[in-house]
Amino acid sequence: MNDIRITATLSLDEKHAEDAYIDFNLSVDGQYLHEINVYVDPVALVNSASLSGEFFIYTCDCGNPACQGIDDGVLVSHTPDTVKWRLSNPISWPPEEPKPDWTHEAEFVFSRENYEEQVSTALDHAKRLARGYRTSGVLWVGPDLTIEGLMALEMPRQGGFFASEPEGRAMQ
Repeated sequence: MNDIRITATLSLDEKHAEDAYIDFNLSVDGQYLHEINVYVDPVALVNSASLSGEFFIYTCDCGNPACQGIDDGVLVSHTPDTVKWRLSNPISWPPEEPKPDWTHEAEFVFSRENYEEQVSTALDHAKRLARGYRTSGVLWVGPDLTIEGLMALEMPRQGGFFASEPEGRAMQ
C-alpha cells in the first residue's frame, strides 16, 4: 500500500506581507506529485474521502484546473479497506505544449483508515490556522473557497444515521 501524508500550512504572500494563504501539502510515499504552482482543493479532497468518482484534487489557485494544464481529475474509488487513486502523470503540463513521451497513468492504493485520518487532520489544522489568523490582510483558504466555507467543510460521518458515541462518554 502507498503512504499518503497531508498537512496544512500558513504562508505569507511574498508581494503583500499582510496577506497570507493556507496551502494543503499532499505527498505520496514521501514525494510531492504536483508542481509548485498547483494547489490542492480542500473541498475536492474532503469529498474524495467518502465518494468515488473524478475529483480535481489538484487545481489552479483560481479554481480552474485547465489554467495549469490539468485536463483530468483524480479517479477515486473505495473499498471497505482502501482508497484507490488513478491519475495522469504528469498531473499538469503547460496547455500550449504537447504532453511528453513519458506520460502515463499512475495508480496508488491507500489504507482507507489512514486516508480519512490524513484528510481529517489536515482539514482540522487548516481551520485552526484560519481561526488564528489575526491581521488586517486577506487570507486565501482555497480555490473558490471563503473562510466561512472552510469552517463549514466537514468530513462525512461514517456509519449512516447513527454516530458512534465518544469514548468514555457512553450512557449506562
